[in-house]
Amino acid sequence: MSNTTQQQYAGRPPARILQYNTGKSPTAFQVMQAAIPDTDANILLVQEHPLLDGTPSTLDDFHCFSSHKQACRAVTYVRKKAFKSTSVISDPHADFVVMSVILHSKDRKSPSINIANCYNRLQNRNWRTRDQPTHPLDALFHEIFALADLLVGDMNKHHPRWEAGRQPSQWAQNLVDIYNAADFRLANTPNTPTLYPINDNKPAVLDLAFFNQDHITVTNWHTHLEHKAQDHTPISYQAWPKTGTHQEYKGYNWKNTNRARVA
Repeated sequence: MSNTTQQQYAGRPPARILQYNTGKSPTAFQVMQAAIPDTDANILLVQEHPLLDGTPSTLDDFHCFSSHKQACRAVTYVRKKAFKSTSVISDPHADFVVMSVILHSKDRKSPSINIANCYNRLQNRNWRTRDQPTHPLDALFHEIFALADLLVGDMNKHHPRWEAGRQPSQWAQNLVDIYNAADFRLANTPNTPTLYPINDNKPAVLDLAFFNQDHITVTNWHTHLEHKAQDHTPISYQAWPKTGTHQEYKGYNWKNTNRARVA
């Protein structure tokens, strides 16, 4: 990060994020824990968590927020005392959870970052007619982007925007059109694989991060092959709120904002 950027964000410690689809593997979840000291992560965004009796594991020094009490597929961990406060601002849904994180700051009004953690799982496909696969979040992305500053997760979509040579489906193009209209940017380094299939298929880019460039900056995005246990690889980056941005979020239709809060 440049000296100018450091000055811009002085007094605003970043959200240091570790993103990982653990593929329901306890081993991968343990490997992710080993990556925490290396990345100094204070937020963990886990997709396909290896649930025990339907419940995500607890981690020392982290608060745990699951997307749903049953069949949750996205779990967010926030390091205790790392932020001024954290709260869930989305209604329960099996496949995503949105957190509002208020950062410690010397500003009169502390800045916040809204983080959506998603697993856009394959829901249905008619293999006989070769219909495009459908995912439960495809119809919700407009609302999720309206609520979030940072939207991340396993999107299960191929597009040349992040993976050269891929022919996009209409659903992948729809995702690109939505994030462009919302004035988001892709945080990924294009053509950097995040998935190395264990069946030796071609590596792919499925784990994505999009950020609202008017509200935050995302820096130092990179993968950690040294901590890969299954086919997905852990990803780390930092999210910094921009000076003078205290966004009031409107236009979404969730009924129960601030459903949970941890100071």
